[in-house]
Amino acid sequence: MDYSATFARHFARLVSLLMHEVGNVDEQKVSLRALVALNKNGAVAIAGQDWQLLVNDQPVPGALTGVNDVAAQMAAHSVVRIQIGPNTVAADLLGVARIVAMQPKPGDGGDHVRQKVTALGAKTVEFVTLAPAPVAVVAAEAPTAPAVSDGRTAADAMAARLARGAEETPTLLSQLTAPDVSKLVPEELLKALDSASNVDQCTKVLDDLVSLAEHSVRVGKAVAVGDIFYGVVKRDAQLPDGEIKRAYVMAIRRMSKPALLRAVATLIPKKPERKQHFYEVLARTAEDGADALIEQISQAQTSDDRKTLFEVLGELPDAVPALIRMLGDSRWFVVRNAADLLGEMAAKGAEDALIGLLRHTDDRVRRSATNALLKLGTPDALKAIYEAVSDSSPEVRMQAAAAISTKKDGRTAITLIRAIEDEQDPDVQLAMIAALGRVATPDAVAKLVKMAEPEGRLFRKKATTIRVAAVQALGEAKTPAALASLKELVDDKDREVRDTATRALAQAGR
Repeated sequence: MDYSATFARHFARLVSLLMHEVGNVDEQKVSLRALVALNKNGAVAIAGQDWQLLVNDQPVPGALTGVNDVAAQMAAHSVVRIQIGPNTVAADLLGVARIVAMQPKPGDGGDHVRQKVTALGAKTVEFVTLAPAPVAVVAAEAPTAPAVSDGRTAADAMAARLARGAEETPTLLSQLTAPDVSKLVPEELLKALDSASNVDQCTKVLDDLVSLAEHSVRVGKAVAVGDIFYGVVKRDAQLPDGEIKRAYVMAIRRMSKPALLRAVATLIPKKPERKQHFYEVLARTAEDGADALIEQISQAQTSDDRKTLFEVLGELPDAVPALIRMLGDSRWFVVRNAADLLGEMAAKGAEDALIGLLRHTDDRVRRSATNALLKLGTPDALKAIYEAVSDSSPEVRMQAAAAISTKKDGRTAITLIRAIEDEQDPDVQLAMIAALGRVATPDAVAKLVKMAEPEGRLFRKKATTIRVAAVQALGEAKTPAALASLKELVDDKDREVRDTATRALAQAGR
């Protein structure tokens, strides 16, 4: 492949990231590094012609990520051509992409762009714009549609043709302004899609649907995005392999952008009667769809919304792989949220990844991993939790002690008894004592009896807080040995111990 075509692909990808995924710095760096390497092969000229992108006078497929964004932005900025010389430095290439991605100023004839290019000061970059005279352009949209003979706009005429199922191919949306586009509805385009008799007609209607979906998400019409996406996905599922099937696949790929998928995910709690439709869209878009749904779960405003979203996530085939991938994110809160969701899903396929998180540098992540492993309940997961009782973080040790206390067996009791003997943190000691009360094995109760006594080998001068905690744990255990010890402690010299033992016996009796 000619280097300029590859350059255009990475440039379009970078512009798309700067427009729609500003925080995705890692992907931006990847695209920028590729541009620097490719630019060493020679100069590149990027031009817009009839709403199509050209690189070194060769057309760039509009199905590639960001290509339509670049073409639309150049038109909106009144930029005719961008000339990039060989060996342009990374800072200048990034500056060019940022200029293209910035918000256009309608009607300035390219003046805003010229100011930004001058400020960039790149010696190997040249922007060719339209004449300085003002040109009416709507931001990120195409020029005003001409009126037809009866006074209607091109959008009106197009809608009428679609309704009639006319044989001619519909006018591309790139020829319509924002107000004209808003007059079109997904249902009309989907009817035209059903009436398309060959791959060329089908492709052009799909292009219109993709453009309308992108416009709808920009103006906040999420329902229209959902209608379009589901309509295309539903028809794609019914098609046999062939050229038309490939056109659908390409259209779905073009729509599988974070902004559009997020719009679909937001509809799930708002339109519960159509939950199955939106599930099919998110399932069809694999991990991209799962990512969008996971993001919405983390931002859910109510517990009911979160529950509804989580139910759909649990059914997505790609949910677990997407969450496991998130466990490698550099942001601790992203990793923690992914671990929590994997735990709620009891995703046993994530066992190894969650065990690996117990070595994460952030103790908040290790706590969530511990809790998730408990919900998995597999032998290896439980083994890892037992080991976490010795974690360097007090909070993780407490979490691990609480987790293993659900297993009322000898191994748990021995693990906690040994841990208490070595524990230096008072709060962790109290948590482990409470855990022994829930385990309530003979060994656990015997240890609690010793800790509740006024004197002992381990604690020569026992703190009242430790003794009171042991008494409370004996009340939790409620075994015959525990109750016998409590009856003796009601006459203890320490008033707080006496009162606690009396209350524990009364509660045990009830």
